[in-house]
Amino acid sequence: MSAQNILNLLGLIINIIGAYMMYHYTPKVSSQTIFALKSEAEQMRKKDLGKNKMIRRGMLLLFIGFVCQFAALL
Repeated sequence: MSAQNILNLLGLIINIIGAYMMYHYTPKVSSQTIFALKSEAEQMRKKDLGKNKMIRRGMLLLFIGFVCQFAALL
C-alpha cells in the first residue's frame, strides 16, 4: 500500500470519527430552559459546555482528515 493510499484512508477514517462526534455531541434543545432552578441551570450549562467542546474536537478531526486527503493527492 502506497503512502498516498495510507494518507487517504487515514483522512477518511478521521473524517468519519469527526462527523460522528459532531452528530453525537450536538446540544439538545431541551437543555435550554428558563424555568430551571439556579443549581440545575449551572449543571445544564456545564453539560452543554462539555458537548460544545466535543463538537469543536469533531470539527478539528474533520479538518485534519481533509488535510490528509489533500496531502495524498500531492
